[in-house]
Amino acid sequence: MKDSASHCVQVVLDTHECNGCGGCAELCPEVFRMAEGGDKAELINHRPEPSPALEEAARLCARQCINLENC
Repeated sequence: MKDSASHCVQVVLDTHECNGCGGCAELCPEVFRMAEGGDKAELINHRPEPSPALEEAARLCARQCINLENC
C-alpha cells in the first residue's frame, strides 16, 4: 500500500540479534531472505515500498532486530 509518492522507508536489520526464525522472510520475501545456511535473515531490499507485511514483520520480530526508519 502506497501512502504517497514521497513516503520512503529504510529497513535496518541487526543481524547480530537475529535468531534466524525466518518469519520476516516468510512475511516479506521481497525485502528479506534467509542467508545461505539459514541461520540469519538478510536484507535484499533496503528501501522497499512501505506495506502492511513489512510493518508486521518488524512488529512480530521476536528479537526486535528489524527497524523501519523514515528516509
